Amino acid sequence: MSFSWQGDSGAWHEFDVARAKRAWEPLGGVYIFVKPGDLPTLEAGGPVPLYIASTSSFLDALSRNEMWAAAQQLGAAEIHLAAIAQEQRRAFVEADLLKAHMPILNRQTLRRVA
Repeated sequence: MSFSWQGDSGAWHEFDVARAKRAWEPLGGVYIFVKPGDLPTLEAGGPVPLYIASTSSFLDALSRNEMWAAAQQLGAAEIHLAAIAQEQRRAFVEADLLKAHMPILNRQTLRRVA
């Protein structure tokens, strides 16, 4: 199953949908912790991105991600993954999606750093 997210640039980015944690691969890419929408009607506004990040290795980032527990408390039940080998492209997709969606867990992280 896949899902496309639109970035601030207007570009659409396609992601694979994982409904549970699994054996992750050491591939680079962008991932999103997602609260699913109410299917089939999507009356609740469709899927809600709770956290967006990029990584050089899904294995390293997702096998022990500290934000997953916080996302689950907010209703996350899916992880959307886009394997992107090139670091520059990963950075673009991550920034594009963050500007368009600014997920709640990213806002909290940015406040703590600032």
